[in-house]
Formats: sequence, structure tokens, C-alpha cells
Amino acid sequence: MWLPASPRGLLSYLVTLHVLRLGSADFRVVGPDHSLQVTVGQDVVLPCHLSPSMDTQSLDIRWIRHQASETVHHYRNGEDLYSEQLREYVGRTELVRDGLSSGRLDLRISGLRPSDDGQYVCTVTDGASYGEATVDVEVAATGSVPQLSLEAYEDGGIRVVCRSAGWYPQPEVLWRDPDGHRLPSVSQRHSSDARGLFDIEGVIVVSNGKRRGKWSCVVRNSRLNQEQETSLHISGATMAARHCGAGSRAGALCAPPFPSFPVLSIPAAPASGKAQGDVPDRVGSSGTPAQAWTLAPAQTCWGPAGGCDQLLSLLVAWRKFLLPHNPDVVTLDPNSAHPELVLSADGRSVRRGRARQDLPDTPERFDTRCCVLGQEGFREGRHCWEVEVKGKVGGDSWWAVGVARDSVDRKGDTDLSPAGGIWGLGHWEGHFVSLTSPPRSLGRVPRRFWVCLDCTQGLVTFIDADSGVEIFTFPPALFNGEIIRPWFWVETEETQLCLRDCTS
Repeated sequence: MWLPASPRGLLSYLVTLHVLRLGSADFRVVGPDHSLQVTVGQDVVLPCHLSPSMDTQSLDIRWIRHQASETVHHYRNGEDLYSEQLREYVGRTELVRDGLSSGRLDLRISGLRPSDDGQYVCTVTDGASYGEATVDVEVAATGSVPQLSLEAYEDGGIRVVCRSAGWYPQPEVLWRDPDGHRLPSVSQRHSSDARGLFDIEGVIVVSNGKRRGKWSCVVRNSRLNQEQETSLHISGATMAARHCGAGSRAGALCAPPFPSFPVLSIPAAPASGKAQGDVPDRVGSSGTPAQAWTLAPAQTCWGPAGGCDQLLSLLVAWRKFLLPHNPDVVTLDPNSAHPELVLSADGRSVRRGRARQDLPDTPERFDTRCCVLGQEGFREGRHCWEVEVKGKVGGDSWWAVGVARDSVDRKGDTDLSPAGGIWGLGHWEGHFVSLTSPPRSLGRVPRRFWVCLDCTQGLVTFIDADSGVEIFTFPPALFNGEIIRPWFWVETEETQLCLRDCTS
């Protein structure tokens, strides 16, 4: 151990050491005694203060992530230092200056993200004195009202799928039968989007003889103790598969009785009022469900001759029964059309021409992708319109239809995906696919299909107009009240996209 040579130097050293030791005990850093629960997108203030209170404006204050020990925000001698700050916090942190003179070291973080979940440490250094306190932040998000789909007959029952999006942390899916009993999912899967929010899907098979009454899917966030619920009420046995009688092989699945329809009602309401926000009505003025249901043909079908045909007929008839009797009238907006697109006089069809027209390059016009928007824009409610693909539909044809945000980028190589503000499907490079990342193959290319938009639920669904079978439904999106417009893209001269009852 080093000691000063002179007595005066030794005395000075001992006094300095004593002062430093006292200094280390002069203050204590205090954090909250409970974790902070914050919803995704909100701002949060992480509380931290010195005890006893003192002016901290000249101290070295650093907020760090506990596990990584990396800097979230650094303040020293009245100045914010950003050279060491983690990239994901750039522009999102602020030391609350108003409280510094009284010993408060609060940090504000704006626009909470799922990745902000975890423990933070508030550290204070004053010469040789040091103190720290921890703050636990629990980020959470309650997702969309579940979307129920009746997808097929399976194992003698009806396969029901429950989908919901926008949750954090990963939620759980619970089912309740008409007697109120909880049932586990036959299968369950989840995925996360670019923001770190979870989409979840649960499946149940409603078995024969147990179908009448209300079946509910509840998606629950245990961190917030909040949940979203959608119920399906089956008040008839029409959809019930039955086992064949004598003369048929054991366990054979026969077609249900025909031609009557079951009565389905879909009350969409949060369970026990636990979920926040208003939940819109899903039932239109006609009393028919406003949500597009998934009733696909049975995956496996045995039984007497004609049984499968009868079952398919019932499912198709039911799908068409749910489609709108008064579809929306959609026309094309010439001011948005790419200069190489040719619109019909009635604004109901579009094809690609052989030459570029001399049109003004306005902000509204697509200049690279051969796209055009619909004149009509939708901000609320449910809307459907029919599109027919004339001329070349497969092979080397390039075309797509769907919906787009009114704010979609119309200049340059527009991103044809939900991230770019477009929800659609189409055909190119020899495949019929969804405009997702990555694209999903959709099999046979239909000539006619419905585009259905539910602004309230953030749903975009495509239905084969000839068979009545759902082609594809995008995961629920957040439209945030923005206007959504029909969208069309055609690159092939031999292909024409035509709205219902259009002129060629």
C-alpha cells in the first residue's frame, strides 16, 4: 500500500480518504417498489431519486439495460451524451430535467415497443460515490377481437379456427363449450410480426352431438389480465355431420341434411368488460354476419353415393348466403392510373396498353408500377366488390388486386405488401400467390372472386365467386382510421381486370 512520505502529506491523504468514505454513504439511489406496466405505443417515465434529496445537475447519471449493461441514456454535468446510446433508443429518451435540482433522476421513454420489456438500472456517480437502483418495465398489448373460421369437416366434427393478432407477451387461447366448460386447443401456433407483436391461432374440432349452443374463443393477456372474446352460436343441427347407418362402413361421415341452413350469430364483445376500447358490432342491418366466414369443402368425405356432392353444395350455398346481396359499386380513379394503363369509359375495367400516354406526373399517379386505385375510399364498416380476370389469367400473366392505404407510395418500386400499405393477391412468375412476405402459394387461379374489406376489424378477405370458398385472409391489420381504397395492378397486355358488370 502506498503512503505519503511526509506527515503533512499523510494527514492530507487520511482526511481525503475519510471524506470519500463519507461521500459514498451520503446518498442512496431509490427506485420504485413495484414493476411498471405499460401498453405498447405509450410513453413511460421510469422513476428514480436520491435519498436524501440533493441537487443532481452536476452528477454523472446513466440509465442502462440490466442484462446487456448497455447505455439507454447518459447525462453528465448538465449535458446529455449520446455517443454510447443503444441504437433502438435514439430519439426516444429524455432525462426529466425539472426534477434534477431536487434529486429526481426520472427517465422518459417514448413509444414503448415490445423490445423495451425488461429491467433498467439507474446509476449515479459523484466522484468516488456510487449508487444504483433497478426499475422493472412490463410491456404489454391487447390484440384484436378474435376472428372465427369454420374451415372443414374433420374427424366427424367441424373444425373451428380462432385467429387474433397484435398481442404482447404471447397470449393464450381458451375455448368454452355451450356448458361453459373450458377446452384445450387441438393445435395452437403463434408467430411475431416486425414490431415484435404476437399473432396466435388456435384450433378446436366441435364433435358430433355437441354442437348446439354458444361456442367461445377467448384470447387472454395474463400480464394485463385482459382478454378478447368472440362467440359462435349454433342453434341448428344442419351443419352436424352424422354417422351413416346400416350398409355403410363404420365411422363413415355422411352429408348433413339439406336444404335448410343453420342459424349462426356472432356477438363480438369483450369478456366481462375486461378489454379496453369500444368493440364494434359485427352484424349488419340485414342481420347477417358482417364477417366473412371460412366454410371450406371437407378434407375427407365418405358415405353413400352423392354424399360428398351434397355436402359441398351445402357449404357453397352457405358461403354465397353470407356474401353481400348489395355489393359496393367500385370505379377506377383515372388520376391515380399509371400512364400505360387504359381504363374503360365507365371506369370499370383496366388493361395495359402498348404505349405510354402523355399524362401529367402528379403526386396521385403511379409512375413505375402499373397500378390504379379505386375512386371510392372506405374508413369504416364492411365492403365487398367482385372482380373478374379476363383474357390471360395464368401462364406468364402478371396481375394483382386487393386494397391499399390512401397514403400508399405511388412513386418508384412500390412495396406490394402490407408493410407497403397493400393487401392483395395475384399471379406472376407462373404462380398465384398472396402479397405477403414471403408470398404464399394459393393453388388454382380463379376467374372471378370477391374482395371483402372490414375496416373495423382490419380484415381483408378474398373469396372465390364461383365456388364460394375462401381463397385467403390476411392477419388483422391496424388501419388507424385511414381511408382504404380498392387497388389493381396489371403488367400483361393480354390481361384485363374487370369490375362486376363492366364494359370491355
